[in-house]
Amino acid sequence: MKPKLLVETGGDAVLTKIVSCISTIECTPFFSMAPEGDKRNKKRTVAEFQALAESVLAEAIPDIKWHTEHCPNPKYRDRIDIFGIGEGFLVVIELDTTRADQVAKKFVSRLAILPPTTIYFISICYPGTKKMDKSECVKYFGYCSALANRMGNYYGGFIIAKKT
Repeated sequence: MKPKLLVETGGDAVLTKIVSCISTIECTPFFSMAPEGDKRNKKRTVAEFQALAESVLAEAIPDIKWHTEHCPNPKYRDRIDIFGIGEGFLVVIELDTTRADQVAKKFVSRLAILPPTTIYFISICYPGTKKMDKSECVKYFGYCSALANRMGNYYGGFIIAKKT
């Protein structure tokens, strides 16, 4: 299984490169049997996926300087899962379970604390509990995309779905 792009603000070459790269990452070793109750194991699994994704991005798009667990403003202590610095733009990639509230909170908070520049924001949602509603998550991807577009930024929303 690989991340599936469900929503994006289209037409930009940088976003297209990032989306293309993320779409190639094989997720089966990380999320095929995501444990619902074991938070420690889930945290380690997500960290391993995060490291792989950062490595794949760094190799495929070397003109962006990539970091994991980047804290853009110590005042807020929020950390961006994967952060990229390009020529005149920033990239924010957040990994979360398929929860619309997490998608919205991360989008709003990260855009609020980053400097005014072009931002490419990517949400990657992985399997969580059975109660988590993927369709609501996709709905919020659409909202984030619309807001990013209004602000002159770019957005992509991915879901990593368990094979059933």
